[in-house]
Amino acid sequence: MERWDFDGWAESYDEDVETEDWIHRGYWRVLRLVAERAQGLVLDVGCGTGNILRFLDPENYIGVEPSAGMRRKFREKHGFEPLGGHFLRIPLPDGSVDTVITTYAFHHVPDEEKRDAIKEMLRVLRPGGKIIIADVMFESEEAKRLIGEEDGLAEEIGDEYFTTVEGLGRICAGLGLECRFERLNRYVWIAELFTTDRKG
Repeated sequence: MERWDFDGWAESYDEDVETEDWIHRGYWRVLRLVAERAQGLVLDVGCGTGNILRFLDPENYIGVEPSAGMRRKFREKHGFEPLGGHFLRIPLPDGSVDTVITTYAFHHVPDEEKRDAIKEMLRVLRPGGKIIIADVMFESEEAKRLIGEEDGLAEEIGDEYFTTVEGLGRICAGLGLECRFERLNRYVWIAELFTTDRKG
């Protein structure tokens, strides 16, 4: 995590997401759509400064954030502090929440750790719960390469661990999860991962 200097980024983060750059295109719409799909007690992994609280009830929300700087900025904005933790170590007991969300953070998880990260999110879900991942994704590694070349973003894309629909689908299949993907723009997708015991 030190690779990206999240503590240093905390002061300018809220300004940066307003820039409508390729990563943050439609940022607030993405957060609103995630919030609309979340139910019950919501856990937000990699919550940053807590921008999704524009759309969620703080009384039914738990944030987890590894960066002390981001947690401090979150507290300044919202009056309470998220828990210290990360995708591979969520400081909650098994079966604690109804929905796990993560927005614009999953691409910081190395590819070889993504399966373990999903397993950890599953651990804290109650029966019938779901995981919602909103982030830059690509349909395949080939699509990632082509879009990077076409848009002059090969270096930026290569510097992160952006997942693919194919890769995440394989992880879901291996864990016995149902998954549904929706593309929101050229770069950002929402993935919803359901346990087989989900309601409805």
